[in-house]
Amino acid sequence: MNQELLNKIEPLKFPIEMRPIPSIPTELGRQLVRLDRAPATPLAIHKSRYKPITHTEAFETSLMAMEQAGLDLDNVDMVVEQQQDGAMASIDVTLKSHTMKIGNHQLFLKYVARNSYNQVWKYQSFFGWMNEVCFNTLVSGQKLSYTSNRHTLRFDPKSTVNKIKKAVEIVQNDKPLFDKWWNTPITDNQALNLFSNTLVKYKKTDAQIMSGQRETNQKQLSVLMENFQQESIHLHGSGDYQKKSKNEGTLWCAFQSATAWSTHCRDAIDGRSTYKLKEEREQKVKSMINSQSWISLEAA
Repeated sequence: MNQELLNKIEPLKFPIEMRPIPSIPTELGRQLVRLDRAPATPLAIHKSRYKPITHTEAFETSLMAMEQAGLDLDNVDMVVEQQQDGAMASIDVTLKSHTMKIGNHQLFLKYVARNSYNQVWKYQSFFGWMNEVCFNTLVSGQKLSYTSNRHTLRFDPKSTVNKIKKAVEIVQNDKPLFDKWWNTPITDNQALNLFSNTLVKYKKTDAQIMSGQRETNQKQLSVLMENFQQESIHLHGSGDYQKKSKNEGTLWCAFQSATAWSTHCRDAIDGRSTYKLKEEREQKVKSMINSQSWISLEAA
């Protein structure tokens, strides 16, 4: 195992312990504390079924699985982050030896894993592709490239290794699909309908609908359409994009627009934590790619 990567995870190796809460039955709640603080710092309260998966256990297992799958871990960029005094942690690994070319875009294989002690995240990980042009994490929508474990279950490193090895095989076969998206034209109106029916659509009550409230988030829709038009201009050049009022991009432009929206969250002003909003949007992008709206455009 690459020692430099293990050293980067070292700050996450702080000791934790489940402790009873005075005057509260243990079946109703215990607190998880960080022991390298004086006094010990509470990180979360959990019920009796909770079984912590440590950050190092989760992430070292992930790196070991990638190594066993034949990925080059000597030529990587890895970012390790923690939030809320270590209650939440993530690793973001860009594997620079593993690349593919889609049109004139260069992609690098990327791996993201997250874990938390405060129930914000279960242990989860996924592979995707980072586009050198805009540094988006591309969420391929392949369900098998995603793995997770709840902290109420026994953590099985062998099972996790097998899931990640399988995910590596799947995500490396994305090129024909991406090539198809690059070459599948869609208009501004088709992109608008796609985003309206997937990423920015949310459920309203009958009363809200009757009062005229829309079922789409217009602010987010505007952001996505601005992304789409910029991607289309980049793909064709501004003159060709606007020629004869064609205003046409491709499914790849829609995909790039959605991943830029999910990755950067620059427009997030509602007070929610960016890391949680980012996770929610990643799931929406996956749902969009598996939606009937997307599939019908893909088949055209």
